[in-house]
Amino acid sequence: MTSIDLSPQLAAIRMKYPDYWRSEEALRELQALWGNAPCNECGVLPADEDITIELEPHWTASVKITHAPNGWFAFAVRYAYGIGGAGSPISVWNDTAYTSRQEALEAGIRELKRSYQRLFASHRWAPDTQQTNAARMITLLDQYLSQYRQLSLF
Repeated sequence: MTSIDLSPQLAAIRMKYPDYWRSEEALRELQALWGNAPCNECGVLPADEDITIELEPHWTASVKITHAPNGWFAFAVRYAYGIGGAGSPISVWNDTAYTSRQEALEAGIRELKRSYQRLFASHRWAPDTQQTNAARMITLLDQYLSQYRQLSLF
């Protein structure tokens, strides 16, 4: 996987602008870093695609991917489970860029798997169905990734 670590550039921008989170100049520098990518005033990039894997209505995993004008790809994930969930938007503040859509997708799925693995490990108090469904989501994510890899060989 070819990932590009942007944390040194982000750290430099944060140091340069004391109120970087609300600085228009910082936002412009970040947009330039991503090839003058269009984003909103918070730095959120529009998603080009949203891949969602659903086990049940309340058990979903989603990877959003965008392709920046400079050729880089970025992703963000969203997941839900019976008693909670989490997610974030794709942003010019992402610490990592990827050189291909496949790499971004695989990184997103790995992140989702880690989220469900943490859920499985840390919610031992939850009903058995929560534990079972977390394990089932991990299996579905693995299956999606293996199917995707097989399809991309041809």
